Amino acid sequence: MYASPKAMATGGRHVEEEELSGLQWLSRERPEAMEHLLAFFRESGKHLDPKTRFLISIVTKVVRLSERGLRQYIPRAMQEGATHDEILDAILCAYPAAGLTNVIDAVQVLRSLDLDQPASPAGQEWINVGYINDIPVGTATVVVAHGRSIALYNVGGTIHATANACLHQGGELGCGALDGNVVTCHRHDWQFDVTTGDCLTRPGEQVESHAVRVEDGEIRVLL
Repeated sequence: MYASPKAMATGGRHVEEEELSGLQWLSRERPEAMEHLLAFFRESGKHLDPKTRFLISIVTKVVRLSERGLRQYIPRAMQEGATHDEILDAILCAYPAAGLTNVIDAVQVLRSLDLDQPASPAGQEWINVGYINDIPVGTATVVVAHGRSIALYNVGGTIHATANACLHQGGELGCGALDGNVVTCHRHDWQFDVTTGDCLTRPGEQVESHAVRVEDGEIRVLL
């Protein structure tokens, strides 16, 4: 069956369009507006301490009823000093937007977690992955620990860690461009909040993030 060059070009563009997320498409069609929006997102929350940011993330995960997100952010909030009562309050505060069913389901997730566990959950340990002086502020790098590729980011003197593989096609996030707390994958420009692992290009998805400690200049990641 013969296809004209015009039809082939149109078909190719159609396939390309389907591969774009809504945010990517808007970024291409309305770049100025989207740049302002993404800049606003990057700036929001920068004055919040980590515990508060994670408690807010718990609220959003209750609203969306993301069990995976709750299981990630509840322990992260605990590692930043949040108490059981503070986490329960965050879940209950989501009620006006989430509804009673979501709140009850989130409480069930909370109850299923061992909140009295030590800082290092069973099967995990703090691994030395490098030194903070080797990662200048505003840069990212890649390390391998226990056979896993980890991206490290220095955001204003604070080290954050996520899985290194981009959700799209596996590009190395540690080789991407870091702007504030947002890293842009060098392959297809997908963006992630390195403090939480949240994907900004496709909201609702996230790369795995890891707890980090810096002791005497040594960076330790919980794996």
